[in-house]
Amino acid sequence: MIHSQQEQFQTEKAGYSRESRASWIGSKLAQSTGMPTDRLDGIHHRIWMRILQGELATNPPRDEMDQLAAHIVAIATLAEAESALGGAKAAIAAVMKASGNGVDPMLAQNFIRLASSPIFWMALDSGGASHSG
Repeated sequence: MIHSQQEQFQTEKAGYSRESRASWIGSKLAQSTGMPTDRLDGIHHRIWMRILQGELATNPPRDEMDQLAAHIVAIATLAEAESALGGAKAAIAAVMKASGNGVDPMLAQNFIRLASSPIFWMALDSGGASHSG
């Protein structure tokens, strides 16, 4: 019985939800903007709220910070979905393709810079394996 509980814990620990993965990507992207540290909690909260709401188009941004969160979530959710299907290369390619077409070009460049490092994907992957796909 203890063995099966340990297996269940390891399974739960090893897998993050798609929302959590998108939030992590969004968090790293927000940090890459040079936003002052005291404002990062606010942007992280708005990123989570937009991810949980799901429908970006139906919730117009309320202010500048919410607009930034919407742009970050657009990239983070696209990158998460594409990496789940085809790995890091697919995520980077999708963001490059969307840059300027619904995705803020400056944030897209920040994502590409971050995502070009295998460390980014190893940190995101709870198993520690790189998404070289």
